Amino acid sequence: MGKEYGMAESVEATALKLIPNFHPELATARIKYIYVDKASQESGRPVMGKVRKVSGALQFLLDIDFLIEVALDVYNDLQPDQKTALVDHLLERCFGEEDEKSGEMKWQVRKPDVQEFASILQRHGAWNEELDGFVSIAKNVRVEDLVNDVVTASIAEETVREP
Repeated sequence: MGKEYGMAESVEATALKLIPNFHPELATARIKYIYVDKASQESGRPVMGKVRKVSGALQFLLDIDFLIEVALDVYNDLQPDQKTALVDHLLERCFGEEDEKSGEMKWQVRKPDVQEFASILQRHGAWNEELDGFVSIAKNVRVEDLVNDVVTASIAEETVREP
């Protein structure tokens, strides 16, 4: 049996609260939010969510710029602040720049700032500029302060049920 998909209304509701404060460039982006019933695996780890830039014929047919997919089996096990962080992470992957000539937004999916192994960080420290910047920011982060209290309070009681 193949994977089952459904509309992710609670993910969309969280995203709509995050976009004005943290992702204002996405205000005009057409984004659809869906669930997949079971996370796919990458290198033996569950993929909690995916972002796809939609283009060509599918963009024409679906009238969207991005498709954000969340793995329901993983999402349901997250705490409310973790759900918010996951949605925020997925939105951060969405990026747009205005074309100077046409004035249209050119959408793309960006990679995270840092990709590194914990073992390399442990053995070599912050060995490059990107990692050094990331580590210096991480030293000053209080995780509990990262999530907007309003967003957390509004989704604290939400639970997601399998479609």
